[in-house]
This record gives sequence, C-alpha cells and structure tokens, in this order.
Amino acid sequence: MNIRLRLTLWYTAILFVILVLFSFIVYAGLSRSLLITIDDHLQREAAQIIGEIRFESGEHRSREHSEHGEDRLGFTNEDGALQAELEYIPEAGVYWRILDPQGRPLLDPGYFDGASLAPIDPGTGRTQFVYAALADQTPIRLYSAPFVLEQRGAGIIQVAESYQDIQAVQRQLVVLLAISVPLVSLLASVGGWFLASSALNPIDRITRAATQISALDLSRRLNLSLPNDEVGRLATTFDQMLARLDSAFERQKRFIADASHEMRTPLTILKGEVEVALNRPRTAEEYRETLEQVNQTTNRLTALVEELLLLARADNRQFPLQVERFDLAELLADEIDYLTPRATDKAITLNLTVPDQLYLEADPDKLARLFINLVDNAIKYSEAGDTVSVTAAAFQDGIQVEISDTGPGISPEHLPHLFDRFYRVDKARARQLTDTNGQSGAGLGLSIAQWLAEVHGGRIEVTSRLGQGTTFTVRLPLAPPLPP
Repeated sequence: MNIRLRLTLWYTAILFVILVLFSFIVYAGLSRSLLITIDDHLQREAAQIIGEIRFESGEHRSREHSEHGEDRLGFTNEDGALQAELEYIPEAGVYWRILDPQGRPLLDPGYFDGASLAPIDPGTGRTQFVYAALADQTPIRLYSAPFVLEQRGAGIIQVAESYQDIQAVQRQLVVLLAISVPLVSLLASVGGWFLASSALNPIDRITRAATQISALDLSRRLNLSLPNDEVGRLATTFDQMLARLDSAFERQKRFIADASHEMRTPLTILKGEVEVALNRPRTAEEYRETLEQVNQTTNRLTALVEELLLLARADNRQFPLQVERFDLAELLADEIDYLTPRATDKAITLNLTVPDQLYLEADPDKLARLFINLVDNAIKYSEAGDTVSVTAAAFQDGIQVEISDTGPGISPEHLPHLFDRFYRVDKARARQLTDTNGQSGAGLGLSIAQWLAEVHGGRIEVTSRLGQGTTFTVRLPLAPPLPP
C-alpha cells in the first residue's frame, strides 16, 4: 500500500469519525432544544390554567356566561356540587386536567380517558415530565405539578402535548445525516486523494531525478521549481547535499592526483639516481654522493607518506588528543630554539615574545607540530634579512599566537586556498625550496596546521599584503571541546 493511499484512507477515516460524532451532537442538541421548547410551553400553559381556576359551590353548569361575558368551564364532583371552574380555555392541541390533592379528577375534559398513564403519587409533591400515550396511541409529553391557591384550594394539574412533530423532525434529521455523512466522506476521500497526489508528486519527481544521479556524475541537480514548503526545502537540501558530495568527490580526486604526482616525482628522482649509479662503475665518492641523494629523496618521500597518513587518520577521526596541562610559552621557546639554526642559515631573524607563563589544556605534541609548520612555512618563504616574529598572549576565553614575517607576502586570490591540500602559491619556487632544505614541500603543512587547530576547538586566520609580509593568527581555547 503506497503512502498516497494510506494518507487518503487515514484522512477519510478520521473525517468519517468526526462527522459521526458531529451528527450525534447535532441530533442530541436539536432533540434537547425541541424538548425544552415543548416543556417550557407546557409549564406556561399549566401556570395559565392554575391562575384561572375558581373554587366555589353552586348549581351544575357545563358552560355559562359570567356577568362580565367571559367563557367559563365548570365541572361538578360525584355529589353534584360545583367544586371548581376555569375561566381560561387552553390552546388547541393542549391536553389537560385538574386533580384534587388525592389524585381524583376535579376538572377533567376527558382528554386522558383510556390513556395509559402512570398512577400519580400525591405524596411526592414534585413536578415531573414523562412520556405517555393517549387512547388513540398519540405520543404525548405529560407535565404534572401540584399547586396550592391561598385561601381557595389545592390540587394537581396535568398538561400534555403531542410530540409527533418532534419525532418527525428527528426522523428527517436521521435520514439527512445518514445520507450526507457517507456522501461527504466519499467526496472527502476523492479530495484527499487529489491533495495527497498533489503533495507527493514533487517527491516522485525527486525520486525519478535521484535515480538518474550516480557517483560518476554528481554534477546533475534536481533544479525543481517548488514553493518554499517542506517538499521544496527537501529538494533544495537534496541539491545542496549533491553539491557537497560533488565537491567532496572532486577534492578526493584532486587529492589522489596530487598525492600520486607528489610521490611520483621523488620516486622518479630516486629511480634516476639509482640507474645512473648502476650504469657504469663509479668511485666510492660518486657512490657516496648518489646514496646521499637517494637518502634525501627517501626522507622527502617518507615525510610525504607520514603527512598523508596523518591527514587520513584525521579524516577518519582516528587521532585522539592526549590532553594535559602545560606551559605554551615554554613549548614555543623550545620550537624557536629548534628552528633557529634553519633561520640562521637563511640570514633570517627569529623573535619570540611571550609572557613568563601561558598555561592551557591541550595535546602538546600536536600543538608543537602546528607551530613548527607555521614558523617553518614563514622561514621557508622569507628572504635573507627578513624577520619572523612569534607573539603569544592570553585572553579571557583563550590564547592567541601570531606568526608574522616581513617576507614578500601573498596575493589576495591565493589566501582562500592556502589551507587546501597540495595547494602551493608558487609551485616552482616551492619545489626549489624543498630541494634546498630537505622538507617535503607538498603543500600539506598548512592543511595539517589547520586540522590541529580545529581539533583543539580553535582556528587559524591569515592576513597578507604584497611586499609587507604575512601574519598567521592562531586562536585556541583554554581547554579543547569534549569529543562528541
């Protein structure tokens, strides 16, 4: 069962239940309203009749005209004495009678003769509404109430009215609801199917488009013109995901190509040196020079492989931090001492400005690698007579370290790509520098430095101006974030 049919069935079922409940409420509400209306009418008629009762004695009269010309109904009891008379004629369709306190007829037009009425208990003294039937099986609503007229008499009045009209209205309402509820449910199911189809059609389009996209062609996009609703945002998110995957695959392809190129170059050099040495017999000094070249190339290749392995572990989150509390000022001083001979060989001045103590919680080995990469990069691209300065300071929420040089600077178009793997501003110059100082020069140092900063919850920023130098700013928290 597809989701379109399930949505339609659920929608129809819920609507049907709601309509049935609504029908019961309407039926009960209308019946109660009509019943209240007839009960109020019976109470008003009873009050009117009670107000017009006259208790007296005299000759028997079935109907007479009073001195004032008013119609009167008079009845006698079994002894022939007139006990009460009524100066009011109730409305047509109203059945009534008046009983004495013992429940015997006092004023009785005979409406209830032969009717199946429950006997009255005069001792209750309470009003009541009941359902009953006349002798001709006419259904009635019967109202009984005791009454007392001060200094004139007492009794029980019964007033009734047929509720056949109410039953007719109820039957018509039932028929109407019995027809309309299924019909409305059917129409709603058709509308629900249409709405479900309209809502799910874009998802079908997304599905069809997604099946045509493979890992070999991630450049395709859905490009669906949809409103900014849940489905529209889903399509947009899917396109954004494809863009990220495409970018990741492209980076991976470029990474593999660059790594292959970087490894092929030293291997080619290594193979050439060996082939030259084996081409003809050579002196011990020539063999020694060849072995030194092979060793240098091997060191370069080893460094490249180690950096690639480090980045692979970083991508797989297999390089956990060994956090401890240590003095960053002391670590920076040790790194400057280690790199000073290299700077001296190039006639570059190294300056360090740090406070006496600069404690934080981090992995000292990884931070040492981070700052060595940045300072060595500054030395590598500086000229004789330039200055490389390292300045550290503590702030309320962390530590900031600046590595700045007075070298040639970097063009603005290169700054966004400095931390990309295998990216080099000047590849020919980078290759020459590599051959001079024995470093890998593969363009991975800044990528590793950035990862080391991020894994500590920090970041690296770079600013540069041509002819004035470059500054790398490292910001680190006092403690690394907890692992997820």
